[in-house]
Amino acid sequence: MGNTFRAAIVGTGRIASSLEGDPLRPHPCTHAGYYEANPRVTLEAGSDNDAERLAEFGKRWNLPANSLYPDYTRMLDEIRPKIVSVCAYAPQRLEMCQAAIDYGAKALWIEKALGCSLSEAEAIREAVQQNGVSAAVDYPRRMDSRYRAIKRIIDEREFGTLQTVSCYMTHQLIHTGTHAFDMLRYWCGEAMSVKATLDKDWELDSPIVDQGGRSIIQMSSGATAFVSASPKKYYIFQFDLIFEKARIQMGNDVQRVLLPRKSENYSGFKELFEDPDFKLYQPVKTNMLDDILDCASSGEEPVSSVNNAIEALKIGLAHFESHRRK
Repeated sequence: MGNTFRAAIVGTGRIASSLEGDPLRPHPCTHAGYYEANPRVTLEAGSDNDAERLAEFGKRWNLPANSLYPDYTRMLDEIRPKIVSVCAYAPQRLEMCQAAIDYGAKALWIEKALGCSLSEAEAIREAVQQNGVSAAVDYPRRMDSRYRAIKRIIDEREFGTLQTVSCYMTHQLIHTGTHAFDMLRYWCGEAMSVKATLDKDWELDSPIVDQGGRSIIQMSSGATAFVSASPKKYYIFQFDLIFEKARIQMGNDVQRVLLPRKSENYSGFKELFEDPDFKLYQPVKTNMLDDILDCASSGEEPVSSVNNAIEALKIGLAHFESHRRK
């Protein structure tokens, strides 16, 4: 493959490109942003069926008109990229991943969810494995120093046993929820059971439409997870972890460690107080893109692997099955 990976992006929307323009986000924060910042990658082309979005993508990343394709298969055929970002919506995920592999890609950076069904997700896994392709699904918290610090605290029982995890999010149990389910597995092992109630009923023969709900998930570590994913008038993605000896709140807009000390309300009791000096930090040697590129050379499995994405999708789909079975 040489020292440089030729990159192309299928689906040039928010996570692929436009989020890079948000001044409140750390940068890079998009597929194109990471490609531009990585000396091992050259971003060669993008494809989108929205002409305006595609033009804006080309302008943002200084790509000529002949590098912008309405037809992604033509792009793959002409560019023959070695790494492909698949950022279009899930209904076409399988065919796009397969096409990228057929045209010679050796690495895939895939958006979530991995597919609209377990069979689609498993078909992507089979294609990746059979062709020796390095593939990661964009669940980035496994590479985040704060979330890795929480895993170390759990594994080393620094605060005793982790008893419960409450997950608060907006109302998409697949699109958003699989982020949370991936973290639950990372921290607490496998999901042993899911008991869920969806916000809306759906018929057995109808396609699954992503929606919100509430659930209780029993994890193999013994911890219990509570999920609140109903519609809200604000954006939220947070975890509230209750240990024997502490409490951690972690999310997109919160990072708090609360430790017990002498109560200010009841004599002889201890209560929790935030410790502003406790830093949640575990060193991370690489980022998701470098991990994908390294694994393309070594043959190892990326941290945010297709296998992990399939297990997160299983938990999301189990919510619908649980609701259907009542």
